[in-house]
Amino acid sequence: MKTTPVTLAALALVAAACATAPEPEAATTTTEAPPAPTTTEQMDEGPATSPAEVVFEAQTSDGTTIVVASVTLPAPGFIAVHSNADGKPGPVIGHSELLPAGTSTDVVITLDQPLEATDMLFPMAHIDMDGDGEYTFMPPDNIVDVPATTADGNVAVVGAEVTVEAEMAAPATSPAEVVFEAQTSDGTTIVVASVTLPAPGFIAVHSNADGKPGPVIGHSELLPAGTSTDVVITLDQPLEATDMLFPMAHIDMDGDGEYTFMPPDNIVDVPATTADGNVAVVGAEVTVEG
Repeated sequence: MKTTPVTLAALALVAAACATAPEPEAATTTTEAPPAPTTTEQMDEGPATSPAEVVFEAQTSDGTTIVVASVTLPAPGFIAVHSNADGKPGPVIGHSELLPAGTSTDVVITLDQPLEATDMLFPMAHIDMDGDGEYTFMPPDNIVDVPATTADGNVAVVGAEVTVEAEMAAPATSPAEVVFEAQTSDGTTIVVASVTLPAPGFIAVHSNADGKPGPVIGHSELLPAGTSTDVVITLDQPLEATDMLFPMAHIDMDGDGEYTFMPPDNIVDVPATTADGNVAVVGAEVTVEG
């Protein structure tokens, strides 16, 4: 077939249009991105356990407390004090109260099992994983509040020697014994037949509260360790009628010679105990005459 100039021009225009027209888009399937984790899901991951750091230096102690120079925590947690097991952390013998995230300094920890001789101790950082404010780590069954780790992934624990000095040791509180017998009085004084103390202390006289020791109504002067007999005590609140009284042995824990026992806030000079672990206290009737 013969092609005319008009036909050639038309074909040229069609070719040009095809060359410049955009290609049809391919069919696509829209896939939604997974939702960002909710706050609850983020919380399920638990608090951070790293980085943490413990600074614990060799020190002298009476064996009842230690001082951790500083602890840095990534989240609230505790310091657990481990005993010495052949140069490595052994069983826990005490722990701090809940500490905040960040750095705490000069943390004093009272030991559940006081040291009786110089030894190594190992304070270790733990994180309060369940947020209940209570230290919970009793392996192998209950390991909620796991150890914290340092920036390089090691457990945050430091060992150092604690030197126990006898002169710093707290005075003994046992064994003690009180002998108090029924007696007649004018209501202003009583006589305790004898008191045996393991360390210097006092006899505090408790009033009668339904057959049990009530508030203190008088106390002795400082008594020496050993046995004191016929101890006369003047009552701060004289008896007006016959009643039971309860003399109780106390130890001068701070060594200041002053009786200090005002519960619940000030209980320095704690009660002494008998050989079987009971408080050294005896009740007897005081008959008031004249």
